[in-house]
Amino acid sequence: MSTSNEPTRYRPAWATTPTLVWVTLWANVVVILQGAFVRATGSGAGCGSHWPTCHGELVPLSGDVHTAIEFTHRLLSLVVLALGTWLLRRVWRERHENRGAFVFGLAAFIFLLIEAGLGALTVLWGLTGDNQSTARGLMVATHLVNSLLLIGALAGTVVYTRRDRPAYPLRLPQQGPLLTVLLVGLIGMQVLMFSGGIAAMGNTMFPSESLADGIAADFDPESHPLIRLRILHPLIAIAVGVYLFVALGLARWLKPVPHGHRLRQWLLGTYIVQLGVGTVNLALLAPIVLQMLHLGLAVAAFGLLAALSLVMLGAPIPAARGAAGLARTGLERA
Repeated sequence: MSTSNEPTRYRPAWATTPTLVWVTLWANVVVILQGAFVRATGSGAGCGSHWPTCHGELVPLSGDVHTAIEFTHRLLSLVVLALGTWLLRRVWRERHENRGAFVFGLAAFIFLLIEAGLGALTVLWGLTGDNQSTARGLMVATHLVNSLLLIGALAGTVVYTRRDRPAYPLRLPQQGPLLTVLLVGLIGMQVLMFSGGIAAMGNTMFPSESLADGIAADFDPESHPLIRLRILHPLIAIAVGVYLFVALGLARWLKPVPHGHRLRQWLLGTYIVQLGVGTVNLALLAPIVLQMLHLGLAVAAFGLLAALSLVMLGAPIPAARGAAGLARTGLERA
């Protein structure tokens, strides 16, 4: 007779839940970067206006390089959807022992479905190819924001499949100041990504011959809205960077969490490198390699901030309890 106390079935290291989460995370990062490559190479219309088929075929037997790029992107998107489904099934089976991993695994699956839906609508609504509408820029920006949320959810799943995972549920009402500091940072990064999507589409659809021409177009009242809006991206990037530098110090002051020290270092280092790459990307008129590197660093920075937020919020609350207690703890340390 089987009981609920049966020992967990042995799995080799490569088949464990933590390994599955990491594979799913990295596969989604590749798909996000691949999506940027599709946009930058003008391959979004490589399968025509058909979805989920490609030119009306399940497997296109003819077509140019743009068809191959777009079809490969769709195949890999199908792979990550399968991985997300497998991960959801795994965390569902382990939900009683690890509620946090289940919640974030479920959130990741939902964002994965939204990701697929946004990709489908982009094709079906004709927001690809030579389309130069503002709607196309907004769709790309929205898609990128959802990609960040997906990576954040997967980062949370990684955190909660570790052996030293933080407590769950998070005691948020008792950590109001800390929650606010971290939440503003997460929202700021999403706003930054949205503006980055606008800037990327402006660069893709209206390439400049020189940096001076590009800057002049940014301030030309006759320019397309996507061109005039892209100047906001570097300004937002600087503002978010300054906020993160101050906010992470404040968060550490409010609630010292030794396990978060390494994550803070990685986050600030990644963001500084991202600013440098973004500057070079702007100066060189956004070559494809730098576009993808810049996007990859942005995704990494958000994943690190999401993981750090959960590690800090899930750590034991100091003896002085509640929101006021956290503030008092900081004052006592001063």
